[in-house]
Amino acid sequence: MPARGIGTMKLKTLRRPGVRDLSSMFDKAGGVGTDHLTWADEAGLESLLDLLDHEHPKIRAMAEEFTSNLRKEKHDIGVVDGGFKPLSEMLKYKNLDAQKCALWTISTLAGNNEATHEGIIQEIGWATIVRRTKSDLPEVQRVACNIIANLSLNDDMHGYIMNEGGIEVLKSLAAKDDLKLQRACCNAFANLCTNSDNIQGVIKDGGLETIIEFAKSSDEELKTAALHCLANLADDPNLRRMIVERGGLDPVLANLDAPQTSVLKGASSAVANLALEQLNHPEMLERGTVEKLVMLARKCKNDEVQYRVACALNALASNGEIKNVLKEKGAADGLKVLVRTRDPETKAVAIEALAKLGIHAKSKADKERAEREAREREARERAEREALEAAAREKAERERAERERAERERREREAREREAEEQRRREEEERRRREEEERRRREEEERRRREEEDARRRAAENAQEEARRKRQAALERQKLERERRLEEEKKRKEHLYQRNLEAERIMLERERLEREAREKR
Repeated sequence: MPARGIGTMKLKTLRRPGVRDLSSMFDKAGGVGTDHLTWADEAGLESLLDLLDHEHPKIRAMAEEFTSNLRKEKHDIGVVDGGFKPLSEMLKYKNLDAQKCALWTISTLAGNNEATHEGIIQEIGWATIVRRTKSDLPEVQRVACNIIANLSLNDDMHGYIMNEGGIEVLKSLAAKDDLKLQRACCNAFANLCTNSDNIQGVIKDGGLETIIEFAKSSDEELKTAALHCLANLADDPNLRRMIVERGGLDPVLANLDAPQTSVLKGASSAVANLALEQLNHPEMLERGTVEKLVMLARKCKNDEVQYRVACALNALASNGEIKNVLKEKGAADGLKVLVRTRDPETKAVAIEALAKLGIHAKSKADKERAEREAREREARERAEREALEAAAREKAERERAERERAERERREREAREREAEEQRRREEEERRRREEEERRRREEEERRRREEEDARRRAAENAQEEARRKRQAALERQKLERERRLEEEKKRKEHLYQRNLEAERIMLERERLEREAREKR
């Protein structure tokens, strides 16, 4: 039976929250309770707070309505049943900024609280989210992809992603040269691969190769997501050898000396799962896996990373054919470091690995230290019990005083709330009056603007008509002047023709007379 891996991990895809001054929001969002605004800020709904300050009154009203639909149960911020409808309506508006803020609000809530996922699917609509991933605008594509990535945290949502066009969209967007899209897509791949039923759909058609390429990225967030995805895939015994054959081992090992803990967690998890396949051991030894794990055991003090390093060395030690090689490469030294950790699970795995290598983990000094620690632990536990009993007595007394104070504060709060309600009502009436005055002022300005535009248009048309008449008159004058010159030229030529004709006639007459005179002589 194949050995089980160390388990799978899920990743959230959240927008980095901004820093806002909530005091200004309390003034502007008059129709929203203070608790709801505080919850919106606590949940990191920066985009929703932006909508409360939107210039469009209808968008602002929908944002206020949605903010009022927030609720807090224990430590989670959620939405009442039917509460997503204002955001659904907002997505139908052509205002791009409002659409983006609405989508970011949905994405953040989906990442914070899985209880909101059903409402998002029912009221926003899966088809609406997928359609936004096919937008021509990259910023809309990114936030829609983030929503799908956060929905993938919930196993109940995997059916939509895998069977209703989600996985195809994710693979298409992952192929784009857009780092923000690639991060969200890879987080979704990692979350989907926590369910073995989804794995083939994720890795087919080049999906595995894409994830391996992402693991080679220089971007910390994308690299972390890809390494966690490979770790989740390697939790499946049937894929461990395939990952190595496709080139997945090199980026995993390359990240075992990364400075970021998040990267180390993904890389150490992946190598621990890959080490469970003994066919991978020759390549792992050849590429210096043991040396990297020993170095990581010595340098990294994170409990999760140390546990995964211990699991990886333990998996390698299970292969009896390479025990001597492991000893030569210093595996025992790394395991002895891990035996001294405070985490009991890490210590137990390290001791097991040392035993497989034929090395006793505990010395006499270790036993004496363990007994001393046990006595000290018992003394601490006894002191803690006594402190807890004293604290319980003090707590009972404080609770009685607190109940009295709470009752007194409740009465005062009710009086303040009545006064605040009256104040809000007056402010609402004043706000509506100002909005009506503003509407009338804008209408009057619009009317004057249209009248001025009409006057300018008429003046321009008149000027154009006057210029046209002047051009026409000038053309007429030019035509008459040309006809006059042509007539004068015609007369001049006629006169010249008649004069030449007369001169020729006189000359001919003279020649005739001279001829006749010669004939008479």
